[in-house]
Amino acid sequence: MMRQIFVICALLSLLAFQQCRGTGEYILNTSKCKIPNIDAFNEEVKSIMQPSGYISCNASELLTYVTKTNTSAVLHLRKDLLPQYSPKEIKCCYSYVSRNGSVQYPDEGITMTKCKRFREKVLLKYDSVMVNCTEFDEEKNLSRTVYENVHNPILVKDSLKEKLKSGSTKPISVLLVVVDSISRLNFIRTMPQSYDFLLKNDFVEMKGYTKVDDNTFPNAMAFLTGFNLSKSYQICKPGSVKGLNHCPMIWYDYRNLGYVTAYAEDDTPIGTFNYQKKGFAEPPTDYYFKPHLEASETLKIVKTFTMPYCTGPESAGERVLNLAKDFAITFKNHSSFGMFWMNTFSHNDINAPYGMDTKVKQFFLDIRNAGVLNDSIVIFLSDHGVRYGSIRTTQSGWFEERMPVNMISVPKHFRMKFNRQYKNLKDNSNKLTSTYDLYMTLQHVLTLSGLPYNVTRSSSCPKCVSLFQKIPTRRSCKDAGIPFQWCTCMGHFHTIDSKEVLARNATELALTRIKNVIHTKFSGSHCVDYSLEEILSASISESSNNKMKHLFVVFKTTSQNVFLTTVKFKQFVNVNSTFYAIRSNNMHYCITRSQEKL
Repeated sequence: MMRQIFVICALLSLLAFQQCRGTGEYILNTSKCKIPNIDAFNEEVKSIMQPSGYISCNASELLTYVTKTNTSAVLHLRKDLLPQYSPKEIKCCYSYVSRNGSVQYPDEGITMTKCKRFREKVLLKYDSVMVNCTEFDEEKNLSRTVYENVHNPILVKDSLKEKLKSGSTKPISVLLVVVDSISRLNFIRTMPQSYDFLLKNDFVEMKGYTKVDDNTFPNAMAFLTGFNLSKSYQICKPGSVKGLNHCPMIWYDYRNLGYVTAYAEDDTPIGTFNYQKKGFAEPPTDYYFKPHLEASETLKIVKTFTMPYCTGPESAGERVLNLAKDFAITFKNHSSFGMFWMNTFSHNDINAPYGMDTKVKQFFLDIRNAGVLNDSIVIFLSDHGVRYGSIRTTQSGWFEERMPVNMISVPKHFRMKFNRQYKNLKDNSNKLTSTYDLYMTLQHVLTLSGLPYNVTRSSSCPKCVSLFQKIPTRRSCKDAGIPFQWCTCMGHFHTIDSKEVLARNATELALTRIKNVIHTKFSGSHCVDYSLEEILSASISESSNNKMKHLFVVFKTTSQNVFLTTVKFKQFVNVNSTFYAIRSNNMHYCITRSQEKL
């Protein structure tokens, strides 16, 4: 989704804490890092969570489907279902979808061939196909669409046949299944069936996994390139045509070493590499599903939580899951690398994932039964947790924004052959890890596969290592490449009286900085004067390794904006304050407006 964000160019750690019902224990407790082991069902979230069921996008069964072999696919029309769609005569036609961008935006736009009628089935010449079925009303002399859908069977391309010739050893495949904006704790809460299934099938839960930046793009680039945001823009130039095609993304390494590669992401307008960026001048992977998903978004859209949940008769999330399953099974006997990213059932609301729990569980059950878990490293992860909404005013929500889900499945033959590496992975479950460590892990897979590959250190985190290597227990956020404002190593918090001088002074300091930024950058003659109305809450952390404590305050201004701020202090004497991204719920302020994927 695109959400209005008001960015004042500074570093402001968004925090507002109420007392959280924690377990009284830690995920990690060292002199360098204390991460609380917060109860996923703590008292703070009880009033926020509102379970909901699965939402179907079609009242009837799908009118069309595709069957395939490795070399061909056939589009079928369910003639037995036609009466469910209309009592009148229905005529159906199909057209092929292809990429058709412009010079400046080569990764945006599609074209379709002339729609050709078919009666029952047709052998497909190309992989992405749109179907349109209409009824004719003789009285009104009008045609009306009663069904339309898109299909994309995954067939082995002729250009890949040489690559797929079996060698003596099959390198380890990797499948990344990404659900945007879901924390580890919210995954436990809203998708309990999926969570339970992954645990029972030996997925290793990375409980201390922490993001390294604010929103999607920098966190994705961190595990695909090892770059932070500034280096991503400097080296990969996502605002330039062909910039991302020349970017050293890890999937290019996999492709060059003989892997079949794939990438899909729903809600294409806010795609990780397309929103306010140029995207890819050439398809970045062997199978690139953006044109297909763009075609699905031309169908009837039904929104839930303001996201395009239904794209025609199927949900966008299920489309991506089906592509992931088809890809993983099609290339089960070959080395593959696929990344399948879903935004539409998780992005905008903390309760949104509830409805897709059974579908996600079924996806993992299907790929397990097909043997994919026996041949591939499968990683279920997110980029970050929910970044707005009422949970943000809780201590739990602050940690959750920073700590996305990351669960990793390793094939049994890998565990036996690389027993020490697998033991390291399990030991690292309760350690502080970051997105840069995942980048190192994806490189490590190539060397463990025996391929001629030289591992490159993350330029933004030289001390980061593969999750299959031993990570030091006494590790700091700096060691893991996690900037201060995203660091989760401050231990438990306790509430202080918002009337205390310390809370008041911290708030006044924050307000002064806010005003200075506005008037310096935006010539505040037409800007609202931010004055304090009320301090809503204040909390203090345990001491960090440098004897510093952190004061977290949420306050409301007379302009009815709520701000959240973090102030570092020592011995109750303020020594420094750190600010980033001040956000406002009111859209009528003199602050630079931009739209970001959250």
